[in-house]
Amino acid sequence: MIRYALLCDLDHAFESWFDHSSAFDKLQTSKLIECPHCGSQKIRKDLMSPQIGGLRANKRTTSNPSIAKSKDTELQNLQQEAVELARKIRGHVEKNADKVGDKFASEARKIHFEEVEPHNIYGEATSDEVNELAEDGIEIAPLPTLPEDKN
Repeated sequence: MIRYALLCDLDHAFESWFDHSSAFDKLQTSKLIECPHCGSQKIRKDLMSPQIGGLRANKRTTSNPSIAKSKDTELQNLQQEAVELARKIRGHVEKNADKVGDKFASEARKIHFEEVEPHNIYGEATSDEVNELAEDGIEIAPLPTLPEDKN
């Protein structure tokens, strides 16, 4: 069994278990996975931290349990550092860009086609809007999702 963190096209986060790594791909292609929040069938894998379970298995086989505990602590520290870095990135964007909410796609187009003075923006866009922006050659990047966003 393998667990994946998943996101729908509206960025609703959820998790699901699969029999094996290729099971997700088969079910996604068949549109048999849907978001429990909105019912969307446009699902993608989200970034996940490595499973600590593998380290726990090592605890049973290692002759030195303090090594396994050290690895657990190291992994937890790396996870915390990654979250803090994501907070810094997001904080920098929020401090140095204008929040345009759900008007992100139209504002990004205005900037790209020089209809308005260039400035930094952030906001929300649907997956269709993101795809259309990409087709128009407009480069965008998602803000990192933070643990508190999923509460």
